[in-house]
Amino acid sequence: MASLAAVFAVVSLLGLFSTVFATNIVAVGKNSFSDIYAFGHKDLDVVSEFVQVKTEANTLELTAGHFVPVNTKGEIIYKRAADLKVGDSLSTISGASPITEISKVDKLGLYNPLTLSGNILVNNVVASVHSEWFLDSLFDALDASGYLPYAYQSLLAPVRALYNIAGSTLYSAGYSMLDSCVNVADFGTKYGGPIAITIGIGALAFAARSI
Repeated sequence: MASLAAVFAVVSLLGLFSTVFATNIVAVGKNSFSDIYAFGHKDLDVVSEFVQVKTEANTLELTAGHFVPVNTKGEIIYKRAADLKVGDSLSTISGASPITEISKVDKLGLYNPLTLSGNILVNNVVASVHSEWFLDSLFDALDASGYLPYAYQSLLAPVRALYNIAGSTLYSAGYSMLDSCVNVADFGTKYGGPIAITIGIGALAFAARSI
């Protein structure tokens, strides 16, 4: 489930990739960690085009529709990888670091863990776990694409609440069982938007009746 279309190249995750299978906790910043509660993609045999973003010390590879926080005059603005420019400043464990080079590469494997915090650290660079989904066209029309990661993070709040209520062990067992029957990532891509809207409307209606 989640902003489920775009993802990181497996090779870009380096040590993180093997760590994810051993634990559901990953780095999301310097000395900061967060639980994984779902996966946007775990397609290890797919070859896709990625945007390769380089700073002086780091390389980040992600699909064009994936969001990255950019430091703009002290303010964090989310941009799609396709919209990044040389000179944009990314957040790394060493501080802000400007982009020095952008190119496109074909890579094997798509892998997108979704964290409770909404961010993830990839090759020492902070990236959002969110990417293009069903609200993109609306927000683009409103010139508000930078707010999409916040919107998708909010829409998935019920899933994170379930994770916190059930606990990681019980939730993970249930998620694995469901994933063995239905590909959760594919299902979320096709039907996650309408389901999220339905749940939201239902919650608002319930709240209105309670007033």
